[in-house]
Amino acid sequence: MTNPSSSSISRRDLLGIAGGAAAVLAAGKLSAQANNPRRIDVHHHYAPPAEGGDTKKGGGTVWTPALALEQMDKHGIETTLFSRPTGDSEVGGEKGRTFCRKSNEYIAKVVSDNKKRFGFFAVIPYSDTDGAMKELEYCYETLKCDGVGLMSSIRDKWPGDPAFDEVFKELNRRKAILFQHPFTSACCRTLIPGGEGSVERDFDSTRAITNLLYSGTLSRYPDIRYIINHSGADVPVEAGRIKDRVPGFSTYGGKPLSNRDGRTETIPNGVFYELKKLYYECAHATYPPAIAALTAFAPPTQYLFGTDWPAEPMESTLDHLPENHLSPEVLRAMYRGNAERLWPRFKS
Repeated sequence: MTNPSSSSISRRDLLGIAGGAAAVLAAGKLSAQANNPRRIDVHHHYAPPAEGGDTKKGGGTVWTPALALEQMDKHGIETTLFSRPTGDSEVGGEKGRTFCRKSNEYIAKVVSDNKKRFGFFAVIPYSDTDGAMKELEYCYETLKCDGVGLMSSIRDKWPGDPAFDEVFKELNRRKAILFQHPFTSACCRTLIPGGEGSVERDFDSTRAITNLLYSGTLSRYPDIRYIINHSGADVPVEAGRIKDRVPGFSTYGGKPLSNRDGRTETIPNGVFYELKKLYYECAHATYPPAIAALTAFAPPTQYLFGTDWPAEPMESTLDHLPENHLSPEVLRAMYRGNAERLWPRFKS
């Protein structure tokens, strides 16, 4: 009979030590991620030097690649995807095509000088079908864009209008990642003095998504990946009402319908199926009520990080995130995990 010495360690003890070590390593990893989250920012704007940078917003900040990197390093952002939120691409004819080409060539050069830190969404003239198709080919095949920008309003139309169908068909063929940024349709810019910047743009984003849904564009072209601004604007809050008010299929008055979930011939998989497939970035919309609505509606696989810099200070997004008490796993998905699935080239 062997008498174990006081220094002997049983199998149970070894398993306990191993489990404890794994827990310590996991905690250390989460701590490292918290200190250096290596975020991927999908909502960041640029302006070429010839246009003076973004001098009207962000407290007078002039945008440059160097300033972008400075802000990124300060706020734990490893990679940024640039976009241009402007209606200038839709002025028509050669002027609109030239605007898009110059914008795309400028930012493609910035990205090519620092491919690990930067990417970009192309600008295209949606209302000029021939011009849009040519610019898409050039941006994907030559400039190697990471996706395409989309304004919530295109001149006097929303993006689900039949006028843009050929362009969306091509975007679907390319399995495009489409970043939608809010604009304000001419109908609504002066409804409330001062309201355009505070509420109308998010209302317009919600109109755009509802239009894409009701027109059947989301269903017809399922391979487009959409990113919706500002934690989904009003979509998470209004999703139930949007579902119950599919044209011709209202449940108002307590009259149950066989397609109560909002299915029609244009939305065969149902409203919630289409809306929960969208990606939602959190720029300037991390206040607890906004995040509560988003997390109650869409799964964590659909969250992305954004800042809206230099239109908004990065702190306006980052300072409020801790108030939501999101788990480390959800933050990891939001900060970069979901973006790595969309853009494998940024995975590390």
